[in-house]
Amino acid sequence: MKQKFVTRKIKLNSRDIFSPAKTFDCGQCFRFEEKGGYTEGVVSGALLRIKTGDSQGEIEYMTTKEEGIDSFFDPDRCYYDMSDDFISRFDGRGKDALNLALEKGFGIRILKQEFWEALISFIISQNNNIPRIKKNISSISRAFGERFVFESEDYYAFPTPDALLDAGVGALEELKLGFRAKYIVDAARRVILGEINEEELLLLDTDSASKKLQTIYGVGPKVAACTLLYGLGRLETVPVDVWMKKVFSKYFDTTPDLGIWGGVAQQYLFYNERFIIEGK
Repeated sequence: MKQKFVTRKIKLNSRDIFSPAKTFDCGQCFRFEEKGGYTEGVVSGALLRIKTGDSQGEIEYMTTKEEGIDSFFDPDRCYYDMSDDFISRFDGRGKDALNLALEKGFGIRILKQEFWEALISFIISQNNNIPRIKKNISSISRAFGERFVFESEDYYAFPTPDALLDAGVGALEELKLGFRAKYIVDAARRVILGEINEEELLLLDTDSASKKLQTIYGVGPKVAACTLLYGLGRLETVPVDVWMKKVFSKYFDTTPDLGIWGGVAQQYLFYNERFIIEGK
Protein backbone atom coordinates (compact mmCIF):
# COMPACT_ATOMS: atom_id res chain seq x y z
CA MET A 1 0.00 0.00 0.00
CA LYS A 2 1.39 3.38 -1.02
CA GLN A 3 1.96 5.70 1.92
CA LYS A 4 0.75 9.29 1.83
CA PHE A 5 1.07 12.34 3.99
CA VAL A 6 -1.52 13.46 6.50
CA THR A 7 -1.35 17.17 7.36
CA ARG A 8 -2.17 18.08 10.94
CA LYS A 9 -2.32 21.28 12.98
CA ILE A 10 -1.88 21.34 16.75
CA LYS A 11 -3.03 24.25 18.87
CA LEU A 12 -0.55 25.57 21.43
CA ASN A 13 -0.99 28.26 24.03
CA SER A 14 -1.36 31.48 22.03
CA ARG A 15 1.81 32.94 23.60
CA ASP A 16 3.99 29.92 22.79
CA ILE A 17 6.36 29.89 19.83
CA PHE A 18 7.55 26.69 18.18
CA SER A 19 10.94 26.82 16.47
CA PRO A 20 11.88 23.67 14.53
CA ALA A 21 15.42 24.97 13.98
CA LYS A 22 16.04 25.45 17.73
CA THR A 23 14.12 22.37 18.85
CA PHE A 24 15.97 19.98 16.56
CA ASP A 25 19.39 21.60 17.04
CA CYS A 26 19.64 21.63 20.82
CA GLY A 27 20.96 18.13 21.48
CA GLN A 28 17.74 16.39 22.51
CA CYS A 29 16.87 14.49 19.32
CA PHE A 30 19.20 13.01 16.69
CA ARG A 31 17.12 11.78 13.74
CA PHE A 32 16.07 15.06 12.12
CA GLU A 33 17.68 17.07 9.32
CA GLU A 34 16.73 20.16 7.34
CA LYS A 35 15.82 19.15 3.82
CA GLY A 36 14.33 21.33 1.09
CA GLY A 37 12.51 23.83 3.29
CA TYR A 38 11.45 21.20 5.81
CA THR A 39 12.81 19.59 8.94
CA GLU A 40 12.41 15.85 8.39
CA GLY A 41 12.83 12.76 10.54
CA VAL A 42 11.36 9.41 11.60
CA VAL A 43 9.12 9.10 14.68
CA SER A 44 7.29 5.93 15.76
CA GLY A 45 8.17 4.25 12.47
CA ALA A 46 6.66 7.07 10.40
CA LEU A 47 8.07 9.99 8.43
CA LEU A 48 7.47 13.44 9.89
CA ARG A 49 8.02 16.78 8.13
CA ILE A 50 7.69 20.28 9.52
CA LYS A 51 8.04 23.48 7.51
CA THR A 52 11.19 25.40 8.34
CA GLY A 53 10.37 28.62 10.20
CA ASP A 54 8.90 29.57 13.56
CA SER A 55 5.17 29.54 14.28
CA GLN A 56 3.16 31.03 17.14
CA GLY A 57 0.23 29.34 18.83
CA GLU A 58 0.27 26.23 16.65
CA ILE A 59 2.39 23.51 15.04
CA GLU A 60 1.65 22.30 11.54
CA TYR A 61 3.26 19.09 10.38
CA MET A 62 2.92 16.28 7.86
CA THR A 63 3.29 12.59 8.63
CA THR A 64 2.81 9.19 7.04
CA LYS A 65 1.21 7.97 10.29
CA GLU A 66 -2.53 8.05 9.70
CA GLU A 67 -3.54 8.98 13.26
CA GLY A 68 -0.81 11.59 13.58
CA ILE A 69 1.96 12.06 16.14
CA ASP A 70 0.63 15.05 18.10
CA SER A 71 1.95 13.77 21.43
CA PHE A 72 5.52 13.95 20.13
CA PHE A 73 5.35 17.75 20.48
CA ASP A 74 3.89 17.64 24.01
CA PRO A 75 1.35 20.30 22.97
CA ASP A 76 -0.56 20.66 26.25
CA ARG A 77 2.25 22.40 28.14
CA CYS A 78 2.58 26.19 28.13
CA TYR A 79 6.23 27.13 27.83
CA TYR A 80 5.52 30.83 28.32
CA ASP A 81 4.20 30.15 31.83
CA MET A 82 7.12 27.83 32.60
CA SER A 83 9.64 30.53 31.78
CA ASP A 84 7.94 32.95 34.18
CA ASP A 85 8.24 30.33 36.92
CA PHE A 86 11.94 29.56 36.67
CA ILE A 87 13.04 33.17 36.09
CA SER A 88 11.09 34.30 39.16
CA ARG A 89 13.24 31.99 41.32
CA PHE A 90 16.41 34.07 40.92
CA ASP A 91 17.88 37.54 41.33
CA GLY A 92 21.12 39.10 40.10
CA ARG A 93 23.30 37.39 37.53
CA GLY A 94 21.33 34.13 37.71
CA LYS A 95 18.17 35.94 36.66
CA ASP A 96 20.10 37.86 33.98
CA ALA A 97 21.51 34.59 32.61
CA LEU A 98 18.10 32.95 32.43
CA ASN A 99 16.55 36.00 30.76
CA LEU A 100 19.28 35.96 28.14
CA ALA A 101 18.94 32.21 27.64
CA LEU A 102 15.19 32.59 27.30
CA GLU A 103 15.60 35.35 24.72
CA LYS A 104 17.90 33.13 22.67
CA GLY A 105 16.20 29.76 23.21
CA PHE A 106 12.45 30.47 23.45
CA GLY A 107 10.79 28.33 20.81
CA ILE A 108 12.49 25.14 21.96
CA ARG A 109 10.01 22.48 23.07
CA ILE A 110 11.05 19.33 24.91
CA LEU A 111 9.95 16.58 22.56
CA LYS A 112 8.17 13.56 23.97
CA GLN A 113 10.27 10.88 22.35
CA GLU A 114 9.70 7.16 22.60
CA PHE A 115 11.32 5.85 25.77
CA TRP A 116 13.32 3.06 24.13
CA GLU A 117 14.77 5.30 21.42
CA ALA A 118 15.69 8.00 23.95
CA LEU A 119 17.44 5.46 26.19
CA ILE A 120 19.59 4.06 23.40
CA SER A 121 20.24 7.48 21.85
CA PHE A 122 21.68 8.81 25.08
CA ILE A 123 23.68 5.66 25.73
CA ILE A 124 25.22 6.33 22.30
CA SER A 125 25.76 10.00 23.22
CA GLN A 126 28.38 9.18 25.88
CA ASN A 127 31.78 10.70 25.07
CA ASN A 128 30.44 11.55 21.64
CA ASN A 129 29.60 14.63 19.54
CA ILE A 130 26.29 15.41 17.83
CA PRO A 131 27.34 14.65 14.20
CA ARG A 132 28.75 11.29 15.25
CA ILE A 133 25.74 10.48 17.45
CA LYS A 134 23.50 11.10 14.43
CA LYS A 135 25.69 8.90 12.27
CA ASN A 136 25.69 6.07 14.85
CA ILE A 137 21.90 6.17 15.23
CA SER A 138 21.41 6.27 11.46
CA SER A 139 23.73 3.26 11.09
CA ILE A 140 21.91 1.06 13.60
CA SER A 141 18.53 2.07 12.14
CA ARG A 142 19.63 1.17 8.62
CA ALA A 143 21.15 -2.10 9.78
CA PHE A 144 18.46 -3.31 12.19
CA GLY A 145 15.37 -1.08 11.85
CA GLU A 146 12.31 -1.80 9.71
CA ARG A 147 12.60 -0.20 6.28
CA PHE A 148 9.82 1.74 4.57
CA VAL A 149 9.73 3.70 1.32
CA PHE A 150 8.24 7.14 0.70
CA GLU A 151 8.57 9.13 -2.52
CA SER A 152 11.14 6.59 -3.75
CA GLU A 153 13.39 7.12 -0.72
CA ASP A 154 14.26 4.58 1.94
CA TYR A 155 13.57 5.38 5.59
CA TYR A 156 14.09 3.24 8.69
CA ALA A 157 12.27 2.86 11.97
CA PHE A 158 14.37 2.80 15.12
CA PRO A 159 15.36 -0.83 15.85
CA THR A 160 13.42 -2.75 18.48
CA PRO A 161 15.02 -4.22 21.62
CA ASP A 162 14.73 -7.70 20.08
CA ALA A 163 16.51 -6.56 16.92
CA LEU A 164 19.43 -5.08 18.84
CA LEU A 165 19.73 -8.04 21.22
CA ASP A 166 19.73 -10.43 18.24
CA ALA A 167 22.37 -8.29 16.52
CA GLY A 168 24.72 -8.72 19.46
CA VAL A 169 27.81 -6.86 20.60
CA GLY A 170 29.98 -7.85 17.62
CA ALA A 171 27.62 -6.50 14.98
CA LEU A 172 27.19 -3.23 16.88
CA GLU A 173 30.95 -2.86 17.27
CA GLU A 174 31.28 -3.23 13.50
CA LEU A 175 29.11 -0.10 13.22
CA LYS A 176 31.76 1.78 15.23
CA LEU A 177 29.77 1.95 18.46
CA GLY A 178 32.82 0.87 20.45
CA PHE A 179 32.35 0.40 24.21
CA ARG A 180 28.70 1.49 23.87
CA ALA A 181 27.81 -1.79 22.10
CA LYS A 182 27.86 -3.73 25.39
CA TYR A 183 25.69 -1.10 27.04
CA ILE A 184 23.11 -1.25 24.22
CA VAL A 185 22.86 -5.03 24.35
CA ASP A 186 22.42 -5.01 28.14
CA ALA A 187 19.70 -2.36 27.85
CA ALA A 188 17.88 -4.44 25.21
CA ARG A 189 18.08 -7.58 27.34
CA ARG A 190 16.76 -5.82 30.45
CA VAL A 191 13.87 -4.23 28.55
CA ILE A 192 12.89 -7.57 26.98
CA LEU A 193 13.00 -9.29 30.38
CA GLY A 194 10.85 -6.55 31.89
CA GLU A 195 13.55 -5.48 34.34
CA ILE A 196 13.37 -1.99 32.80
CA ASN A 197 9.74 -1.13 32.19
CA GLU A 198 8.46 2.23 30.94
CA GLU A 199 5.15 2.01 32.82
CA GLU A 200 6.92 1.18 36.09
CA LEU A 201 9.37 4.06 35.64
CA LEU A 202 6.50 6.50 35.16
CA LEU A 203 5.07 5.46 38.54
CA LEU A 204 8.36 5.94 40.39
CA ASP A 205 9.58 9.25 41.79
CA THR A 206 12.38 10.87 39.81
CA ASP A 207 15.23 9.73 42.06
CA SER A 208 14.01 6.11 42.16
CA ALA A 209 13.47 6.06 38.40
CA SER A 210 17.00 7.36 37.87
CA LYS A 211 18.47 4.68 40.12
CA LYS A 212 16.49 2.00 38.28
CA LEU A 213 17.84 3.15 34.92
CA GLN A 214 21.36 3.14 36.35
CA THR A 215 21.12 -0.61 36.90
CA ILE A 216 21.70 -0.91 33.13
CA TYR A 217 25.36 -1.58 32.38
CA GLY A 218 27.04 1.71 31.40
CA VAL A 219 24.16 4.02 32.32
CA GLY A 220 25.16 6.75 34.76
CA PRO A 221 23.32 9.78 36.18
CA LYS A 222 23.63 11.88 33.00
CA VAL A 223 22.21 9.23 30.63
CA ALA A 224 19.48 8.38 33.16
CA ALA A 225 18.53 12.08 33.47
CA CYS A 226 18.40 12.54 29.69
CA THR A 227 16.22 9.44 29.34
CA LEU A 228 13.84 10.71 32.02
CA LEU A 229 13.64 14.18 30.49
CA TYR A 230 13.42 13.35 26.80
CA GLY A 231 11.92 9.85 26.89
CA LEU A 232 9.52 10.03 29.83
CA GLY A 233 8.55 13.73 29.91
CA ARG A 234 9.97 14.32 33.40
CA LEU A 235 10.57 18.04 32.91
CA GLU A 236 11.88 18.48 36.44
CA THR A 237 14.96 16.43 35.52
CA VAL A 238 18.17 18.40 34.92
CA PRO A 239 20.93 16.49 33.10
CA VAL A 240 24.29 17.72 34.41
CA ASP A 241 27.62 17.04 32.75
CA VAL A 242 30.97 18.86 32.68
CA TRP A 243 29.49 21.37 30.20
CA MET A 244 26.52 22.26 32.42
CA LYS A 245 28.69 22.41 35.54
CA LYS A 246 30.70 25.14 33.81
CA VAL A 247 27.50 26.98 32.85
CA PHE A 248 26.19 26.85 36.42
CA SER A 249 29.52 28.00 37.82
CA LYS A 250 29.63 30.89 35.34
CA TYR A 251 26.17 32.28 36.08
CA PHE A 252 25.16 31.11 39.57
CA ASP A 253 26.77 31.36 43.00
CA THR A 254 25.77 27.77 43.82
CA THR A 255 24.27 24.88 41.84
CA PRO A 256 20.82 26.30 41.07
CA ASP A 257 17.48 24.75 41.97
CA LEU A 258 15.66 25.27 38.65
CA GLY A 259 12.34 23.98 39.98
CA ILE A 260 9.69 21.76 38.47
CA TRP A 261 10.53 22.89 34.92
CA GLY A 262 14.29 22.57 35.48
CA GLY A 263 14.86 20.47 32.37
CA VAL A 264 13.46 23.26 30.19
CA ALA A 265 15.56 25.93 31.91
CA GLN A 266 18.66 23.75 31.52
CA GLN A 267 17.91 23.35 27.80
CA TYR A 268 17.70 27.12 27.31
CA LEU A 269 20.96 27.67 29.22
CA PHE A 270 22.71 24.96 27.20
CA TYR A 271 21.46 26.32 23.88
CA ASN A 272 22.43 29.90 24.74
CA GLU A 273 25.94 28.93 25.87
CA ARG A 274 26.55 27.03 22.65
CA PHE A 275 25.76 30.17 20.69
CA ILE A 276 28.02 32.31 22.86
CA ILE A 277 30.92 29.87 22.40
CA GLU A 278 30.29 29.44 18.67
CA GLY A 279 30.00 33.20 18.23
CA LYS A 280 26.52 33.17 16.71
